[in-house]
Amino acid sequence: MRSVLRSRLLLPLALMGALGCGEDEPEVLTVDLPVVARVGTEAFACGKTYTNVGTTGTTYEPMDFRVYVHGVRLVTRDGQEVPVTLTEDGTWQHSGVALLDFANNDGLCKQYTEGMNTSLRGTVPQGDYTGLRFTVGVPEELNHGDPTTLGAPMGDTSLHWNWQGGFVFARIEGRTRGIPQHVLHVGSTACAPPPEGQTQGTAGCANNNRPEFHLDSFDVTKNKVVMDLGTLFADSNLDANAPSTSPGCMSSPNDADCGPLFQRMGLAFGGQSADPAVQTFIRAE
Repeated sequence: MRSVLRSRLLLPLALMGALGCGEDEPEVLTVDLPVVARVGTEAFACGKTYTNVGTTGTTYEPMDFRVYVHGVRLVTRDGQEVPVTLTEDGTWQHSGVALLDFANNDGLCKQYTEGMNTSLRGTVPQGDYTGLRFTVGVPEELNHGDPTTLGAPMGDTSLHWNWQGGFVFARIEGRTRGIPQHVLHVGSTACAPPPEGQTQGTAGCANNNRPEFHLDSFDVTKNKVVMDLGTLFADSNLDANAPSTSPGCMSSPNDADCGPLFQRMGLAFGGQSADPAVQTFIRAE
């Protein structure tokens, strides 16, 4: 009996050694952070019709909902940011960038991919984490490259304007009572031509439009990230459009329809400064 008990005690130690969990190697925590899409209190789904959306209480039928995310960090109890190494999966996560895709081919969502991705997956050192931070968008060092050479998920040209403007960081589209295709395309604008002697890239963008999100109370074992179109559209009239502008918001600094949408995303617009206190698009639950 004594030899059996000794064998049972030694087995976990042998496994720890085989896994390389020595004193000099920090233990690794694998995280799978769920991200859910909603329209108010209802789950987002292509093929559904939502009511009482925006200032006019319009109907909303989804056509697309995709968002790029990078710079994912967990925050320790003492406030230290620890980067999450996103898992390279060949489809949704690459080079520290993840594409969240909530749209399949149901209903009016017929233009793009059938696949969906609703989580952020990666590893961090073991720690006492109480917060989550990330940035919506593609980082500047990748934003003006050739999407056909960057690899998935950055190879989708429907999420790319051109080499000077770069990627569409968030593409959210739907049909309302007043507009056949209301669009919200968030990306960098007022991007300068490339430096002298270069044929691609940019000398910089006046409006980078990469909102940063800080979820200060986030338990990686219990909580999820919520992206809520109901709160995003709460101050917007989705049935009308500012004269001589795109149907919705294409991030133009001269498009008044972008003002309330950018405010809800925590972005500056025109003379309106970014205010994290009124950012209601993304929250933790």
